[in-house]
Amino acid sequence: MFFRSLVPSLWSPIRLGIKYSLLGAFILCSPVAAQEPSASHEAFLEEVQQSAFRFFEEHHHPHTGLVRDSASNRPGAASNAPASIAGVGFALTIYPVAVERGWMNRASAHALTVRTLEFFLDHVAQQQGFFYHFVNFETGERVSRSELSPIDTALFLAGALFAAEYYDDAQIRDLVQKIYERVDFPWMLNKGKTFALAWSPEMGFSKARWDHFDESLLLYVLAIGSPTHPVPAETWRGILRPVGSYRNYRLIQMPPLFAHQYPHIWLDLRGQNDGFADYFENSVNASRANRAFCIDQASKFAGYGPNLWGLSASEGPTGYRAYGAPPGWTVFHDGTIAPSACGSSVVFTPEESIACLENIRTHYSDAMWGSYGFSDAMNVGKGWFSDKVLAIDQGPLLLMIENYRTELIWKFMSQSAPVRAALEKIGFRKGALPLPWPEPPVYRAPYVSQGIQVDGFLKDWPPGETIMMNSKEHKDFGDFEGPEGFGAKVRFAWDNEYLYFVAKVDDDAVVASKTGEHIWRDDLLEIYVDPDGDGLFWNDPRDYQLGFRPGRDDRELAAWSWFQGGEDPLEGKKVYAKSYTDAKGYIIEGAIRWDFLGVTPEPGKEIRLSPAVHEVDRKGWDGKLVWFFRNEEKYQRFVLGKVILAQEKEIRNADAPKRKT
Repeated sequence: MFFRSLVPSLWSPIRLGIKYSLLGAFILCSPVAAQEPSASHEAFLEEVQQSAFRFFEEHHHPHTGLVRDSASNRPGAASNAPASIAGVGFALTIYPVAVERGWMNRASAHALTVRTLEFFLDHVAQQQGFFYHFVNFETGERVSRSELSPIDTALFLAGALFAAEYYDDAQIRDLVQKIYERVDFPWMLNKGKTFALAWSPEMGFSKARWDHFDESLLLYVLAIGSPTHPVPAETWRGILRPVGSYRNYRLIQMPPLFAHQYPHIWLDLRGQNDGFADYFENSVNASRANRAFCIDQASKFAGYGPNLWGLSASEGPTGYRAYGAPPGWTVFHDGTIAPSACGSSVVFTPEESIACLENIRTHYSDAMWGSYGFSDAMNVGKGWFSDKVLAIDQGPLLLMIENYRTELIWKFMSQSAPVRAALEKIGFRKGALPLPWPEPPVYRAPYVSQGIQVDGFLKDWPPGETIMMNSKEHKDFGDFEGPEGFGAKVRFAWDNEYLYFVAKVDDDAVVASKTGEHIWRDDLLEIYVDPDGDGLFWNDPRDYQLGFRPGRDDRELAAWSWFQGGEDPLEGKKVYAKSYTDAKGYIIEGAIRWDFLGVTPEPGKEIRLSPAVHEVDRKGWDGKLVWFFRNEEKYQRFVLGKVILAQEKEIRNADAPKRKT
């Protein structure tokens, strides 16, 4: 979610490539159906829910229905936080829960819902039907330079659509219909295949997009199901779904746990799949992997353990951070856990989630329990405990517990015509489906008995395979300008001294200005190498991340080797490289010494490696292609593609012409 400037690029840093691909079955866990909790847990879960409800009860505006983004969890503390559009979406869903639980009478909940919807229809600042992330609590006007947020708008709409089904009242249905039908979803696509991350009057559309698997699944469902301004169902296919694993849990990688939880508050996807994944089962595995990571890291962080887990976007000792667990690029991880993270997975991992919440309540009550139940987050090792609660964390915790106990939100939301229509258009069908899990690709590198002259040209390369990298099949993140996107052709060859490589990259605007370790911020060819074949471990000096930045001439070509303590491999003559650049793109040709890699070459030997190409330009486009780079089994361990060193006779059998020396 676009909370406090968290953007998708956090999950896919420029220097890391994680390519997803497809296959068959692995270890799957049985879907967890919502169930009535045991009597021993009933009172505890009721207390957690009712305490979280008090935040929404005390921090909504009685006339506008707007809900504050956050508040202190200490008695008597006032809040001056702005209103959160997403928070209102959670509130509209929570009021019916409060009615069913006896914390609020139906007439009051109905009246408050009507006032809220009327205010959103007539007064809350919006453009093309989309609302700003934060608005003034009193007036509904945009706060500061807050952005139009498609995901926050979707969370609000989900709450409104749920209210329409729950109350089944003509007045509420009419208000919700007008608000929903006003949203011009295609406008937020900004002529692309996926939604722009945001829009603001000052900056226009963000270059970043909602193009990776995350909480935006809910946004796409509501946009595809729109009765007036739908987006094509094909946009669903535009979302990248990189698959990885931690221990034996395979899942679509997205480190912060909330991204695996939010859509399931309103969408009952149990026992269904869209032809690619069973998303409920995926969230089961995400929750179990998150917990397993905390157990594995418990020796390093005092705040982790079997009953102390839950890494998600939350408050932290240094501010709001996107904490997360593998698989995927775990950007932030410092011992901070959030009760809402483990607790909101209660429909996926009921026993583990309840045990986590009870443990925090029992052993950290003085620091972590206040006026509205659990405070947002804690870091035991650093002696830090948040004294705040956030609407976007209290809401999911309350609502997921309700789905676990009664399936209330699922039952009513499943009756929503737009949701049903969207799921049908997308192609959801009954049945479990294991995630695709392909074998790494294989490339056969020819043997060149007379070597290759490294000069930035292709004249002395023998016939052989070419790795064709394109934005449709190999995109790791970002977008690329132009109808053809972005592409590269990469080849490898070998002799007894060198592994040769050449990359021909189509790029009509080469950016090459950075030096040293910062060359990854420019147009760049990267080659990841795992010489031992045991997986590339990030920053392990036994593995390699080699970068080659093109230049307008040989003097401007730059290279770097990050895992070896930071060095230029060209200066040590461990690597030779040349580049050629023109208006159509660039060529980088090079040779890596086998002794630098610690490899003894021989015919038939398998080398695990992967090329990647980063593309930037001066208009702000930024993206990356990668051949194969999958996070598997362990923290920051990546499996690469396979390069087989072909025998010399295999080249002769291909009738390759003999090259001139």
